[in-house]
Amino acid sequence: MNTRLVLGLFALAALTACESASQMEQRPATWTAVYQANWQTMANCIIAGSQGPLTKVTPTFSAGRAEVVTTAPTGTVTGTFTIRAIGGGGTEVAYRSIYGGPTTDAGSGAKNIADRCARA
Repeated sequence: MNTRLVLGLFALAALTACESASQMEQRPATWTAVYQANWQTMANCIIAGSQGPLTKVTPTFSAGRAEVVTTAPTGTVTGTFTIRAIGGGGTEVAYRSIYGGPTTDAGSGAKNIADRCARA
């Protein structure tokens, strides 16, 4: 029984390893939040807060919008932040995770990063 569990986990890992940023964009957001903060300030803070020894962060900026992709050392995309300016000087942040969609607890670390950035 334990062998089946281990093999199942390896199969799941192999499937998630195929995840790319464009595939991630097709997933429903794990969470979405609106903050009363400048979108560029939020994006730069999220970039800084997401970096770690085992996480590569790749930002892409366009007019009023940023996409921040986090990648594991294996090259697997683990999450994406979509940060966009909204009316009244606010910012909407949507986070997608390979670990689950909107009905899961996945992405709580990412939410903590965004919440801290909004208070900064």
